Amino acid sequence: MSDRLTCMPRNPLAACLLALALASPPALAATTWTINVCDDSVTGSGTSGSLRYAAANALSGDTIDMSLNCSVVTFASGDVVLPQTDITLQGSGMHTLVLSGNGTSSRVLTHTGTGTLSLKNLSVVNGQVTTSLGVDALGGCIRSNGSVFLDHVAVQVCRATEISNSGEKALGGGIYAANNVYGKYSDISNNTVSSETRDPQSGGAGIYSKNSVALFAQTTISGNSATKTMGGGIRTAGSVTVKNSAISGNSAFIGGAIHARSATGAGVTFSLQNSTVSGNLAEKVVGGVWSNAETIQVYNATVAFNTAASNHYYGRDASPGLNIDDTGAYYTDSTHFKFKNVTLQSSVITNNSVGVPPWPDDLGITRFSNFNAVRFSGQDNLIFSVPSVLPLGVATTGVCAQLGPLRDNGGGTMTHALMSGSPAIDLGNTLWAGIGAFDQRGSPFARVSGSQADIGAHEVQQADIIFTAGFDGCP
Repeated sequence: MSDRLTCMPRNPLAACLLALALASPPALAATTWTINVCDDSVTGSGTSGSLRYAAANALSGDTIDMSLNCSVVTFASGDVVLPQTDITLQGSGMHTLVLSGNGTSSRVLTHTGTGTLSLKNLSVVNGQVTTSLGVDALGGCIRSNGSVFLDHVAVQVCRATEISNSGEKALGGGIYAANNVYGKYSDISNNTVSSETRDPQSGGAGIYSKNSVALFAQTTISGNSATKTMGGGIRTAGSVTVKNSAISGNSAFIGGAIHARSATGAGVTFSLQNSTVSGNLAEKVVGGVWSNAETIQVYNATVAFNTAASNHYYGRDASPGLNIDDTGAYYTDSTHFKFKNVTLQSSVITNNSVGVPPWPDDLGITRFSNFNAVRFSGQDNLIFSVPSVLPLGVATTGVCAQLGPLRDNGGGTMTHALMSGSPAIDLGNTLWAGIGAFDQRGSPFARVSGSQADIGAHEVQQADIIFTAGFDGCP
């Protein structure tokens, strides 16, 4: 009897399709590769060996497990190349497994696949890339031609450096992704991207993503520096979502914390939720957040103590706190228009300052059109210094928020607590979908502890001792 499958014309189509499906070979199961050689060699047998051995032999969808044997692996001979479309590296913990570059001439991980490089429970440190003639410096520690997913991962002390060549760029001091970057319970800190000359094409000291960045659940972006370029913490032309996270102490020539601008902002969203943006610096303009997204949402957030040398950008205003760029917006007549839509709910935006001596400037619009094409909505916000275009009822203005210093108030990220008598206590709201039960710090810190939510990322808990002095002052 022939074992060739045939479908007779009289057979029902469904029966033929079922027969074809049953005749197809089963999909290959994903393989877990065990790393038991903790050095820079290409050594192994079967599904065990060094990381370089596993990286060279694994297939898309596989997991490389480094959790059993290794603590520190230094790749002195160059980066580890992962060619798989999708690949996962599993470690034993953010502080117990460290993948280190040589610190002078190469990044740590290069993912040439176009799917997702997933990293879990490990640290990636001490990588460096530098431009050469015709070659960009992309990703000081991690480069992916697809997307990067971080889960309990630290990316620290990495560098991307642009030297004077012929227009080459340095992008992503810590991480470069051709698509997206996702992170949770992670720490991207003390990374650098630099240019010998002021280069607006370079940037993203912590993270550079061509498409979008989404950070969730106790992620910290801190101490990253974009020297003579843009985006100290994050740079992207796509959408940004930051939830329950802290972005602090970053610096750049422009956009100390986040530089999220595209050609028009069309279809792009910027969303800051239950998070803190604090103490970031710009050598030129916008120490905090700069976005021209079509939709901007700031919910139960704190944006404070960000500074900039100036608030003038080509003769236009640029706030050092939260700055909205109307590029791509226009108004021709009542049937031909496009607006930037900004929703502010229950957020503290205060103590952002510009110049020497400093003066307050918390929220602004860099207007490239001749029409006010930025529409604000929302309520229960506390904003010290605001533009005259802010509609009545959106915020209480000119009032000191009485924030405590940025510090560990519990949880995995730093926050500004509210001092006794703060006008933010019990005067906020939870008027957005998906806010959750907890403040920025997560469980057990309730989002509503009192008659109603506090304004800002930090919620005073009923059992807290509220101090009457020591807050960071008012403008």
